[in-house]
Amino acid sequence: MMTPKQRFMKALNLEEPDQVPFADWVDPGIRQKLVQAMGKESMDDAQFAQGIGFDAIGFQDLYNMSPVCDETKMDDQGRLHYMGRGKIRTQKDLSMMIFPDIVKDGILDKAKRFIDDFGKKDLALYCGIRPGIQPTYLSLGWMGFAESLLGDKKLITGIYDRYIEWNCRNMDLLEAAGFDFFFLYDDIAYRNGTMFSPDAYREVFLPRFKLLSDAITIPWAYHSDGDLTKIFDDLLSLGMNAINPIEPPTMDIEKIKEEYGGKVALWGNIDLIHTLPYGTIEEVEAEVKERINKIGKGGGFILGTANSITDFCKVENVMAMSHAVKKYGQYPI
Repeated sequence: MMTPKQRFMKALNLEEPDQVPFADWVDPGIRQKLVQAMGKESMDDAQFAQGIGFDAIGFQDLYNMSPVCDETKMDDQGRLHYMGRGKIRTQKDLSMMIFPDIVKDGILDKAKRFIDDFGKKDLALYCGIRPGIQPTYLSLGWMGFAESLLGDKKLITGIYDRYIEWNCRNMDLLEAAGFDFFFLYDDIAYRNGTMFSPDAYREVFLPRFKLLSDAITIPWAYHSDGDLTKIFDDLLSLGMNAINPIEPPTMDIEKIKEEYGGKVALWGNIDLIHTLPYGTIEEVEAEVKERINKIGKGGGFILGTANSITDFCKVENVMAMSHAVKKYGQYPI
């Protein structure tokens, strides 16, 4: 029997492990409810992963400390929300983008402690990273971003270049720290397609993103919600090992598996519109079983949700998903 780390990394390598791996991001509210459902008052990341059946856990500080020059609001549960009314209007405003020094500011030391603490648990450990497209449009605001695409792309690239340069400076240090893979988060699409034209993606973002992807020498996964169909080949040119979450119903994971299953691992896809928030335990089990039977064959599949385990999911349905992947995920499928 493989360790969780071996299992996860084998799937990232498009191979068949002993069983389908399982991993996801978990919102704080439902995480605590899940902890209590497992009969505990608190759990560290490794204990929670072992309890819920995750094969990978992540260090998120670097992601959270990336500067986003946008108006924010705190909700009643203490969560920070970006409002999409960016503060950057001109080239002069770029000076407000102050990036932390991960060595001097202690982030790298914290990352190393994360690896020291949890590396002994045989879990796959990843570092969450903002590659920069999402904070670029948030820092400009939606109207500013749209106007810049039409008339001043230099303002967009001035922001985005700073994210790429900062992340490139950090790559060697983070890889040397001992992470197994990177997880790059960048929401760039709605359910009806990308937030900007495929041509704009190819002209403005893709060449710069390639600088970052070329600097990564360990496996990495990429996350964006929405329909990525029109730029899927462009994304794969960056060389990631996995795409997450292949959001249903906007993307057909069976079609993606058939066309791209030999090129990239698929991670996610359990429905968040009905199944996890409103469905029955039986519906959750049936959907997990179907995904595993249709997508798990041949390897290269990691089960997860269509975005993350959100606070609006039913606790019993999340537990059912956890149990079902172990029940039906044994190879050979």
